[in-house]
Amino acid sequence: MLNKGWLPLNEYSNKYRVSLSTLRRRIRANEIEFRFDDGKYWLSDSPIAKPPHGIVSRAEYSENQTGDDLMAPQPEGLLNSAQNLLQELKNAYVKVLHDKEEQITQLKEEVIDLKTLVKILESENERLKSNLGEAAPIDSWLEKNIDN
Repeated sequence: MLNKGWLPLNEYSNKYRVSLSTLRRRIRANEIEFRFDDGKYWLSDSPIAKPPHGIVSRAEYSENQTGDDLMAPQPEGLLNSAQNLLQELKNAYVKVLHDKEEQITQLKEEVIDLKTLVKILESENERLKSNLGEAAPIDSWLEKNIDN
């Protein structure tokens, strides 16, 4: 069959900047002229018709955009998304603050424990220093045997 005036899906998508998924969806819905030949879909080499009076639906607007053919966000949706994102950030921030407060409390308790241990060790050190003059019997024995 001759395919003059017809383009395969990929070429049509590139030429008219319409996503492949949109073209396939329109083929399934019989919204555009197409032929199926040798396992390939062929589309008429003409742009997709736009609705009258310049009215463009959200889906049609997004399919004619360049780039990744992402749907253009609507102002209400964008505002809701921003508010949801802000709320998630606030919740995450509150959780991080709570976790940090718990860590600070735990560290304060550990500091108190360490100060107590330091006091105990200092008092034990003082006790040992005062008892240094009172040598154990083994010390005098060692001194005698080392000198000889």
